[in-house]
Amino acid sequence: MTRLFLIAFLCLPLLSSCVATGFQRVSKSPPPVQTPAFAQELSHIAKTPWTEGNAILTLENGGNYFPAMLKAMREAKKTLTFESYVCVDSEPTQRFSQMFAERARAGVRVHVLLDAFGCSKYGEANLKVMRDAGVQLHLYRPMNLLVPWKFIHRTHRRALVADGKVGFMGGAGWAYCWDGHAENVHRWRDTQYELRGPVVAQLQDNFNDNWEELTGHRLTGPDYYPPLAKAGNLKAQMALGSPEKLGDTLGSTYLLAFRAAQKSIVIAHAYFIPNAPLRDALKDALKRGVKVQIIIPGKHIDFPASRSVNTRYLRQLVAAGAELYEFQPTMTHGKLVIVDGHLSIAGSTNLDQRSFFINDENNLNVLDAAFSARQLDMVERDKQRSKRLERADLNLSLGRRFQAAFCRIFEYQM
Repeated sequence: MTRLFLIAFLCLPLLSSCVATGFQRVSKSPPPVQTPAFAQELSHIAKTPWTEGNAILTLENGGNYFPAMLKAMREAKKTLTFESYVCVDSEPTQRFSQMFAERARAGVRVHVLLDAFGCSKYGEANLKVMRDAGVQLHLYRPMNLLVPWKFIHRTHRRALVADGKVGFMGGAGWAYCWDGHAENVHRWRDTQYELRGPVVAQLQDNFNDNWEELTGHRLTGPDYYPPLAKAGNLKAQMALGSPEKLGDTLGSTYLLAFRAAQKSIVIAHAYFIPNAPLRDALKDALKRGVKVQIIIPGKHIDFPASRSVNTRYLRQLVAAGAELYEFQPTMTHGKLVIVDGHLSIAGSTNLDQRSFFINDENNLNVLDAAFSARQLDMVERDKQRSKRLERADLNLSLGRRFQAAFCRIFEYQM
């Protein structure tokens, strides 16, 4: 089966006509991110309305977000919906599976959607526990030799919604490495967000997008979509990445944000492989005097080939004036962009072609200076554990150059 996965992935360039491959038309000189005009343009690009009155809690590392998510699940009385790209048989996965089963036996309607590729090591025992308890569980697009091109398209989303009232999203997976507090090389650095307020209904919509695809019906009614009162003061939206249905919505969002920047762009991303329009937008921002800071994984990275590919781009950006940092203690897996200390973009989306044009993703966009300040404080703490790189530090061996050349042929895969 592994060989079939590999064949399907390497066939992607032949199947590129099956997916969206370009950004939307984006203003070359958008209004500043603090203005209503920018919010309106971003809503148009993301194809998602803004919601007001939200509360969003930033949860750093699995030692904080796993307990918070399990607590919300335990307290659910009516419904639970969960979608994930990657879950590996491990203590976190076992805890969540057992909690889903417990709540289903208590009469809660539990719906679980797992990507067939990313969750291929979920563990049959964990799946059986949930199914035996009555959890409605579906695997997203298993390999089908009759339609192998469908296997290219994965759900990379992360979403948990309890009773339609509290939601969690971000970039994390469920495995041993995501537990803990990034205290050693075996525990990754990542972030999830706890949502309350009207934006939770949009996260439920994100889940429903693929649930309807697999089952033929949407989950509706007040048990899934209760009235949501004001929970805070944040203006936010859950942007849906669904390239087969909507074309690109998320890459174009980054492009708009980079072009709108007037003071600063902070990027903390695990897989930083921006395409030409995004690289050009960053270089143009640097020419305008915008301070650009980029934080990426260092030697602790689960996909070393990405560093072979992006080193050439990083050399260009550093030469243009960007500050580049490598996180040192362990793998950093987060996906966060902050522009002008006012716009924050976080979620499941990597800065690469696959996330923009192939995978299903979901991003949280927030327009608020105080929220952005909290994100910047978090990034600053990560910078303290990072090493700044100069252009001379970005040289590749001959073998890594060959790897980079080969991987660029299949750049959609990264």
